[in-house]
Amino acid sequence: MQFDLQFLFYFLPAFLAVYYLSPRKFRAVVLTAGSLVFYWFVSGKSPAAMAVLTGLTTLGWLANLLAGDKAGRAVSALGVAVFAGTLAFFKLYRGGACMAVGMSFYIFQLIAYTVDANRRDEPVERNFFRYFSGIAMFPKLMSGPIAESAPVQRRLVRGSVPLVTFHMGLQELILGLGLKVLLADRVGAVWGRALLLGLEGVSTPFAWLALVSFCLRLYFDFYGYSLMAVGLGHMVGVELPMNFLEPFSAKTVSDFYRRWHASLGRWFREYVYIPLGGSRCGTARTVLNLAVTWALTGLWHGPGGGYLVWAGLLFLLIANERLWLRRRLENTRVLCHVYTVAAIGLSFAAFAAGSFGGAAVFYSRLFGLGQGAKTLDDFLYWGRSCAPYLACGVVFATPLPKKLWLSIRKYRWVDVGLFLIFWACVYVMATSSGDPFMYLSY
Repeated sequence: MQFDLQFLFYFLPAFLAVYYLSPRKFRAVVLTAGSLVFYWFVSGKSPAAMAVLTGLTTLGWLANLLAGDKAGRAVSALGVAVFAGTLAFFKLYRGGACMAVGMSFYIFQLIAYTVDANRRDEPVERNFFRYFSGIAMFPKLMSGPIAESAPVQRRLVRGSVPLVTFHMGLQELILGLGLKVLLADRVGAVWGRALLLGLEGVSTPFAWLALVSFCLRLYFDFYGYSLMAVGLGHMVGVELPMNFLEPFSAKTVSDFYRRWHASLGRWFREYVYIPLGGSRCGTARTVLNLAVTWALTGLWHGPGGGYLVWAGLLFLLIANERLWLRRRLENTRVLCHVYTVAAIGLSFAAFAAGSFGGAAVFYSRLFGLGQGAKTLDDFLYWGRSCAPYLACGVVFATPLPKKLWLSIRKYRWVDVGLFLIFWACVYVMATSSGDPFMYLSY
């Protein structure tokens, strides 16, 4: 039960009915219980996963209660160490019996809550259920976004949800579902075919087409998930942060990663890069801090060598921008965007491959090396069959659709269109196996 038919037609209506029929003072309890039921199913009804989730959250709450004094800081430091150790264990031994789905995002949020409580940036939350629901609320439980603690909990305390906010959330839920089911899964067909053929055997033009397919699928897959999470948050009266801020409009690679998966970028900036010294300690130290931050980012995505290549490339690009390239790029109007899209696409090739060997093979095919296909049949066939979806994906990755949406979402006829999109998604999910969300594996 992820974002599928069982979720849409059984879990969500039942949860919302109980949530809105409950007195406001009990809604944090209902949200906690609903999130635990949700997690019970998505974790494969694993008692071990449930124990990990509740145990870590309870530890975080206790550290939150004791935050501030010397003893509290010691408990918080112990809590952060336990969280980080648990995350390292899952990353190194993923797939084991105790593997807790979505634990990467969950633990990052626990660390952020614990650190913020000791910084006294936000008031300490003493109510266990408000703390638990703020951390584990099911819309963001699996893949974020990583939300700041106090704003979520303040909204849960208030408990009231205006009808206009619920309506906006429902619109966002359907739009996100459409991005995933009707667009992401379709634009990713070329990449899926390339994996079936074997990257070492494809032609160079088809390799580039597969790379575009992967980039667009990753974007719309996770953008769709994040938009659904934000919409579900609005439906229970919580404002969750947007994770995608028109990243393909960025002028530099560093700007791209402030816009792409923005809550994760903020986390690494606030809890890794700045504590290391950020950019306040001279050029050499700044470059070292960037290297450490991106190395940890690569390891967070997985132990595969492709993730380390991806992170290493991004470190080199961003360090180069910081040292001299950014000022030159920002003075251009077109070249900066061409550079950013090309650099991001080439870095994603290593991310897509997932291993050192796979990355080497993929790059060799992108640049015409190795023993690939001798004809362009693969490119011509899949280019023709998937061209409409890929073209649609390119258009939807620009700022234009969002601007159009913001200008028309208030009209009644838009809801008719969303109704049709919803049932189109239901039809596709009911008649095909569907693809899982890509970021659920990280």
